[in-house]
Amino acid sequence: MKILVIASLTRSLLNFRRSLLEDLVKTGAEVVACAPEEEAESLTRLAAMNVRFERIPMARASTNPAGDLKTLAALVALFRRERPDIVLAYTQKPIIYGGLAARLAGAPRFYAMQSGLGFTFSEENTNAALRRLVSLLYRAGVKRADAVFVFNADDEAEMRRRGILTDQRVVRVPGSGVDTADYPPSAPPTGAPVFLIVARLMRDKGHYEFVEAARRLKARWPQARFQILGPFDANPASIDARDLDAWKQEGVVTYLGETGDVRPYLAASSVFVLPSYHREGLPRSILEAMSTGRAIVTTDMPGCRETVAPGVNGFLTPPKDVQALAAAMERFLADPALIASMGAASRARALSMFDVRIVNAILLKTMGLDGSAPARAPAPDALRRAIDVIAAGAGLVAAAPVMAFLFAAVRMTMGAPAFFIQERAGRNRRPFRMVKFRTMTDARDADGRLLSDAERVTPLGRFLRRSRLDELPELWNVLCGHMGLVGPRPLLMTSAPNLGAPGDERLSVRPGLTGWAQVNGNALLSDTRKGALDLWYVRNRSLGLDAKIIVKTIGVIIFGEKLKPAPEAGE
Repeated sequence: MKILVIASLTRSLLNFRRSLLEDLVKTGAEVVACAPEEEAESLTRLAAMNVRFERIPMARASTNPAGDLKTLAALVALFRRERPDIVLAYTQKPIIYGGLAARLAGAPRFYAMQSGLGFTFSEENTNAALRRLVSLLYRAGVKRADAVFVFNADDEAEMRRRGILTDQRVVRVPGSGVDTADYPPSAPPTGAPVFLIVARLMRDKGHYEFVEAARRLKARWPQARFQILGPFDANPASIDARDLDAWKQEGVVTYLGETGDVRPYLAASSVFVLPSYHREGLPRSILEAMSTGRAIVTTDMPGCRETVAPGVNGFLTPPKDVQALAAAMERFLADPALIASMGAASRARALSMFDVRIVNAILLKTMGLDGSAPARAPAPDALRRAIDVIAAGAGLVAAAPVMAFLFAAVRMTMGAPAFFIQERAGRNRRPFRMVKFRTMTDARDADGRLLSDAERVTPLGRFLRRSRLDELPELWNVLCGHMGLVGPRPLLMTSAPNLGAPGDERLSVRPGLTGWAQVNGNALLSDTRKGALDLWYVRNRSLGLDAKIIVKTIGVIIFGEKLKPAPEAGE
């Protein structure tokens, strides 16, 4: 077994992926790390971990197509020479060109780890053409990925909206994780509170907002201290060096330079601040601060918001809102006891949610490196899909007169619109708009609040539900490929993220018009029993089982729903 890990920055292999590389080596695989810079110290440390290093030409922030073609050619040559069993790429260019190279070189398995969409997809980027081009390249890079790891729901939604993700298996992980043993808790310093931001010197990391908030607070709390730690970055959003010089001269904030070890600076701080409006994945800097027991002030933005339980381990503020940022930071000046209590809550949250061991376990399981079978992209199901298309097309034609009559009946009894349209989670969480006939009115009480569902369902609506005729328009969803004739019923997009690994498995197939749970009790079942029956179907599905479910569905329509013992649900 040989595993290639592709990065766009050599030091990130150790700063962010050291623990993962160690766990990959422990599986007995030969691990090869690929990155652009041949840094002596990094190469020595990788060698000590039994990780071989291969240099690849890659300009991380460049948009030069000639340079990117050189990167692609080098990766294709590397894959053909090394013949890896698994390729794992993270960040933009490694994912794009690693994915393309894997397809060209015939690498058996490719996994992409999207650690944040970055500047290209942020509000700071006004170049729509660049965003479209990168989206197109991303789509090509992950087209054949066996799985795509994402750090937050917002990035997944954005990638789907841009057409980057289609039917790929998507696995959400809690960031890169943090080694909570390497970042042990420490008591906040006594004396004047110290507010620390650790981030690359980029505008969209919130440095300007941090400095302005510091100015306002310094006027009222002169003893408070404000510190910036981080390097300049070759990025269009980098701050102006003259502004940094001006901040130093002003003396409101202290610039600490850059470091290879943030732990002493975290230990010397009271509160960690990251007012970012960058498209973060899940900022490692926040996780490190949480692990050391620091209260957090950050923005209500993708990746950042996942780290904070507001009022428990810190505060969330709107992006670019200096007044709100200053107010959140001032809470700690007005009530210093929050520094310790929220810091302890951060440590507990880091241990329970963001420990690197939790992250690595998900990655290894998905790649089949924990002894289980690897999670693969769903195989094409041409015959089942062909049956769905033929049956749905014929059904729409045959049912057209009935649907026209029902359309008119719904309009007459309930008014417009006649259809109920709602976003649901399709295969691999891909959102789609499910269409049904309406069965309820929008009746409200005297205070303008919607009445209960039971009070709003009309007699026609009850008939449509009982006969399942309300679901006839879903044949259009089947024809479009959003659904199948048979499968678990489609979940709400808001429900899907809460189901964890069983939810990922349930969503690995298209949702259906009817399913195993629907013919074994449906509305009479608890959510737990429905979930168990849905999983049993996913694990045992076949065309024969689908035919059996369709026959049973006819029986349910005629004789009604009946609760039955379900051995598949452990009964």
